[in-house]
Amino acid sequence: MIGYNSIQVSEQKMSASNFIQFKQVSRWFESASGRFDALKNIDLHIEQGKHVAIVGKSGSGKSTLLNMLTGIDHPSQGTVRINSTDVHTLNESSLAGWRGKNVGIVFQFFQLIPTLTIAENILLAMDFVNVIPGRERTNRAGALLAQVGILQHANKLPAALSGGEQQRAAIARALANDPPILVADEPTGNLDSNTTDIILNLFSELVKTGKTVIVVTHEKVSTTEYDRIITLKDGAIIDDTSRNGSQP
Repeated sequence: MIGYNSIQVSEQKMSASNFIQFKQVSRWFESASGRFDALKNIDLHIEQGKHVAIVGKSGSGKSTLLNMLTGIDHPSQGTVRINSTDVHTLNESSLAGWRGKNVGIVFQFFQLIPTLTIAENILLAMDFVNVIPGRERTNRAGALLAQVGILQHANKLPAALSGGEQQRAAIARALANDPPILVADEPTGNLDSNTTDIILNLFSELVKTGKTVIVVTHEKVSTTEYDRIITLKDGAIIDDTSRNGSQP
């Protein structure tokens, strides 16, 4: 049984140095006006347990890269391997199961189900994937809400919470099945500066537990906040800097 004051982190069999690997990944789209290259020959590896920012302006390829990482979309060419799984080869049914166990996604606009309480939103995520034993789910939902600081709102509907509280609820839901990877797409874009600090501090604490946290943002960030900053422009990586100032 998982207590309210501690979250158990599952042991994962993984290669720490090549936990996430992109090899010559390109993604293009055909249209009446010709081919649009959203990603161009991306070579990338991300270590386990790192706090990584993927930055760039609108249209730089951030969302497409995110879709490759989460298996929402497939590359036109190249390979995507995450924790020894060739994600680009999985069919839709296999992808759904893989994603539920391996990747938690935090969206900019929360995407909580409005007719369910905050706790029920988290329980539904566990019910869908079915990796947490049924007898532990209610207790785990409470533990996650306590971890993000909103346990007192467990039985409220999302509309009763502030934007920052809804985002914390969305983070708790993303962690429901103890995935090794947490991906956040513009998670602070609609939040004030104080709430932004709370969310970013929460991500930093999750990294300390062994999670790999990847934040996609158009905002300016620094290596005091992240272990690594990957900058995209026109579908290509133009800068990749780690906290010590070196190039990975």
